[in-house]
Amino acid sequence: MRIAVRAFNDNPGSPVLVFGNALGTRMPLWTSVAARLADDYQIYLTDLPGHTVSTGGSLAEAAAPLTIEQLASGLVESLAELGVESFAYCGVSISGAVGLTLALNHPDVLTGLVACATAEKFGTPESWDERIAEIRADGTRSVVDDTADRWFAAGFLGEDIATGHLILTDLALIEDEAYIAAASALKTYDLSGKLGSISTPTLVMAGAQDPGCTPEAMAEMAQQIEGAHFVTIPDSAHLLMVEHPEIVVDHILEFCGQL
Repeated sequence: MRIAVRAFNDNPGSPVLVFGNALGTRMPLWTSVAARLADDYQIYLTDLPGHTVSTGGSLAEAAAPLTIEQLASGLVESLAELGVESFAYCGVSISGAVGLTLALNHPDVLTGLVACATAEKFGTPESWDERIAEIRADGTRSVVDDTADRWFAAGFLGEDIATGHLILTDLALIEDEAYIAAASALKTYDLSGKLGSISTPTLVMAGAQDPGCTPEAMAEMAQQIEGAHFVTIPDSAHLLMVEHPEIVVDHILEFCGQL
């Protein structure tokens, strides 16, 4: 499986840092963080299958049922085609799941992991069936309002910060079948009881007001990973890198500086 990967900057010889997105978001999700790190790292941004702006016939492959294992393997293969043999990975939500899977299945290529607003299991198969049915019936636009309440802390969108509204616009424009395919990967994803096998240096990052991947749940998850460091980003919810990129960058720099 090919994963859309784009170089954010041109900084050859620097440590490689790869970013992965949440379901229903695109590469710009991490740009405020990436821009602050561009002087010190060679940065690559990635998209989930079908989430990139449409390029014709690519949607058919992207709409096929996916697994998190396939996304992790596809990322390793796609980066290798660009000459990237090892990298640190920073993923949020579904891409945090990809990161945890990389640490379990591809530890030889992973120099470090930053797992943001993620989990060892998301919801239940039944809850994902309900989400998928909603998207099939009414499209991604129908979930924008409810998703905004999960993604951003109270008051953030009212501060007239354009980034949040741009991210929600991306959600509304994602092809329904691409969203459903990625959601199907979360339906079958379950790393319960496996995180203790992770040996990759790991930073676990939670949003203080995240209603889904709560700080309490993420702290418990971090305790399962030997040596993992846990931090909470204040005044933020699920998309903490959008709400407080400067704080997120500080933690990434401190963590990656120790790798």
